[in-house]
Amino acid sequence: MDRKREIIIQAQEDGLVLLPWIAARYTYHPPEKWERYINEDRIRINNATVVPETILSRGDIITYYPEPVVEPPINREFTVVYEDNDLLVINKPSDLPCHPGGVYFENTLWYILKEKYEYLSLVNRLDRETSGTMLIAKNKASASFYFNKMREREIEKEYLVLVHGLFNHDIDARGWLVKDSNSIIRKKRKFLLDLNALPEDQGDEPDREFSHSSFTAITSDENYSLLKCRIFTGRTHQIRATICSLGYPVVGDKIYGLDDSYFFKFINDTLTVDEKAKLVISNQALHSYKTRTPMLSGDWQLFTSPPPDNWPIHF
Repeated sequence: MDRKREIIIQAQEDGLVLLPWIAARYTYHPPEKWERYINEDRIRINNATVVPETILSRGDIITYYPEPVVEPPINREFTVVYEDNDLLVINKPSDLPCHPGGVYFENTLWYILKEKYEYLSLVNRLDRETSGTMLIAKNKASASFYFNKMREREIEKEYLVLVHGLFNHDIDARGWLVKDSNSIIRKKRKFLLDLNALPEDQGDEPDREFSHSSFTAITSDENYSLLKCRIFTGRTHQIRATICSLGYPVVGDKIYGLDDSYFFKFINDTLTVDEKAKLVISNQALHSYKTRTPMLSGDWQLFTSPPPDNWPIHF
């Protein structure tokens, strides 16, 4: 048994029955599965075997030993861009998750680096399919410094995004990110352009977020356009949702690409040969290209990393 997870029973949970408590708290498994796990000794209390009817007491340590999973393969070939005693800068490849989550644990950047570094904290995070420059703090003082700079938006980030269609102009994309109610994908968002939008206008509307990005054309051919993007807010799916909503689907993107039905087909490994060809590349074409940051020394540094070689057009 590995990857154990522990939780301590709180005062308000004293006297509750184990099975209904765990099934209500962790709904990602049905009660029947939790009962099976208890009977298989995958749930223990204070390191002792228990039954589903066990009564919980304040201070009890509940230990859960999940079933072993086979993690999907990943791309471990990141490169080091810069390193000193405080900071590690890497070029993360596509198809490398940053943090443990879902089916990924050992096959993550965090786990790979943990084997070498005594302390590490990922200052900026990229989606599994997003490649590019990442800053990683190597001690607590460095982590505090860089996270403060991120919060104060003093760290400047520039992305490259490859899209379908001819994009030969600049766009200052100021507006709102909202849930895309027309999509079958629960987490998909759409961008509503509003050049007069202000962060304070969001008020108490939890379903929309102020968003601000800029897109500049770099080069195009008859099928694709390569864009430079700067973001002035840090929202979930900001770049991909914005440029797709403006009429330019992201190459290789299963959510913000040509057809969002590809997302579930990709998850279930049912994409046809023709659908894979329409995606062009296997991962979304979004790359963290440049990062300019203040350093603990007081100087500024600019770090860059080239986009993946499999993009159909480059500079």
